[in-house]
Amino acid sequence: MWLKLLRSVLYGLVVVLLAGIAMVAGIIIAKKTEKAPPLEIVNQLPPEQRAAAKSFLEQALAARLAGNHREALARLEDVRAQDMAMRGLAYQFALTYLDLGEYELADNAARLSVDNGEEISNAQALRGWILLEKARADGTVAAQGAGILTLLEDARVTDPLNPMPFYIMGEYYRADGRPALAVDAYQRALERVSKTDSFLVTTVKAGLAGLRLDHRADNPPLKLNVINGVLPPEQLFFGAADALLRGDNAAAAGFLGEARTRLPEEVFQALLQDSLFQDYLDPSILTEPSAPTSRP
Repeated sequence: MWLKLLRSVLYGLVVVLLAGIAMVAGIIIAKKTEKAPPLEIVNQLPPEQRAAAKSFLEQALAARLAGNHREALARLEDVRAQDMAMRGLAYQFALTYLDLGEYELADNAARLSVDNGEEISNAQALRGWILLEKARADGTVAAQGAGILTLLEDARVTDPLNPMPFYIMGEYYRADGRPALAVDAYQRALERVSKTDSFLVTTVKAGLAGLRLDHRADNPPLKLNVINGVLPPEQLFFGAADALLRGDNAAAAGFLGEARTRLPEEVFQALLQDSLFQDYLDPSILTEPSAPTSRP
């Protein structure tokens, strides 16, 4: 009963994560900047073409959530036709191929997402899920266990706050007939969305997703919400992210430096594992940690 309850709670959570939809901010589209300036790539695409690609992506996500996986795949192909360089597209293809039981195509797409530096932790965990689902279909769950757990550990190391690797670990142990270990993995997944800092973590990750999705080169600086003359911690992260998207490293360093003084170092470091900071932040601009002040 406990196993079923944990699994049902976490399944809804991970379905949302897999769909690439943050709780309050929409989809996450990762962006890698090492190979070429991201704004330059965006500006090469006419606005109407960008809008069409975004619309097709939203249709694809809606179709996936409704269980219309062939329709979702068709809309993703439409996205690729409009903007083949859209960041995060490989990850969405991987999810859809998995839904269709096309395991090799799914793994290839998830591997490409990791190689491109897009949705790294989720894509690593997704590769573990793909291998698990294929093993279930082939009746080889026990034989594939080491490979599945290795991929999930990679995902956990990449983003310690990501509950997805632990949920899939629970699925693996359940499929392998080890319910006690499955319950432990499900509980560890749940801890990552229910501990003291979970509201802050969820708010920051959702807000970063929205900022990335809505960013345009001509956007004005983000207006932050000041409460009693003080910027709350999540607003500091939003200000830093907005500054990075606009190429203002000095402002980003200021926001993050203040956030670092007001949060436990482990929470601060874990939030920096979000793909937006992984893609845009130069770690050399960060100030050294100091003793945190009173908890927000």
